[in-house]
Amino acid sequence: MFGNSENLDNSLSVSIDWIAFTSTLISTVPEMISFLGYPDASFLPLSRGANGYKKMHRLDSFPITILSDGNEGMGIHVVISGSAIPDLLAHFKDTITCDTPFGSSAVCVSDLDNSIMIEFLQQVKLIGWLTRFDLAVDDYGANYFTVGDLRGFLDRQDVVSKFRTYRDVYESTFTNESTGHTIYFGSRQSEVMLRVYDKQLQQNQKAASPEDLVSEPWIRWEIELKNDRANIAAGFLIGRKELGEIVMEVLNNYVRLIIPDDSNRSRCSSHPLWEKFVGMIGKLRLYVEAAQKTIEEKKRWLIRQCLPTIAGVIIADGGSFDIITRHFDDAVSRMSSSLRHLVTEKNPGWMSDYDAVYI
Repeated sequence: MFGNSENLDNSLSVSIDWIAFTSTLISTVPEMISFLGYPDASFLPLSRGANGYKKMHRLDSFPITILSDGNEGMGIHVVISGSAIPDLLAHFKDTITCDTPFGSSAVCVSDLDNSIMIEFLQQVKLIGWLTRFDLAVDDYGANYFTVGDLRGFLDRQDVVSKFRTYRDVYESTFTNESTGHTIYFGSRQSEVMLRVYDKQLQQNQKAASPEDLVSEPWIRWEIELKNDRANIAAGFLIGRKELGEIVMEVLNNYVRLIIPDDSNRSRCSSHPLWEKFVGMIGKLRLYVEAAQKTIEEKKRWLIRQCLPTIAGVIIADGGSFDIITRHFDDAVSRMSSSLRHLVTEKNPGWMSDYDAVYI
């Protein structure tokens, strides 16, 4: 499947389940369709846009969406759901050709491992950036933990997690027929969220006929990564780290099921079944360095957050700037050391003009 999924030795399967990216270098929908490897006619215009974009095109055969005509700087946004990724990579593969010594063309990378996916992600990074990158673990047969089992660990507090909160959502009909069960770790607004759910129930709710029903228990662990975390995880794959290692090490970094054998829960032993589940591997941190503050960032913050209030006060005072001039020296004396450092970088001699403020 062109590196979209991988079967592990412990009977689990891991996969990339969602890709979304934005490009400001590709400026038209036909260009983006060509980049993805599809013919123009395969994407149909819809009557509405979404997420701040005025226009939407959708692939006629798989759930791939292209959003365009947004505000300045929004570029073109592409959303590819998990079920569409194999088809996308099959089409994208046809765009990766090179000339051979025999006057013909051949695919420049192999499809025996992650090469097609890696090439796609590399090309995405050249034209834009990822906004979402989901990783999934499928436990066909529920050989390790059901959603109910996980809830039991949570009730006993036998879980160590970087997430601060969780939600348990159970759905059923009024006749008490279970239709869904999901445990969410973390916030939907954060850059990392984990959901563990009963995939069998979900699929059976979508089944169009009895033949489509899933008879085998099926539990999915799904890690939703956004923005910086999405790009960091994809970077590990581009760096030729195995998909299975990435998925399980990221999961093990954010959640661990334990045996309560130490008063300090962080030092408790991992539950033996959890060790088999994650493959007794390490932890992969999706570390994002704190952005270096600059005077320009301070200006943007001032304009966005403070100027409306300052303008209102000045107007209320009949246009007088006394509120600023009267308190200016006191404000200078209360600047933090980090702000003084930024000011010095832009104006090295400023301190001599304000000696009196510090006396």
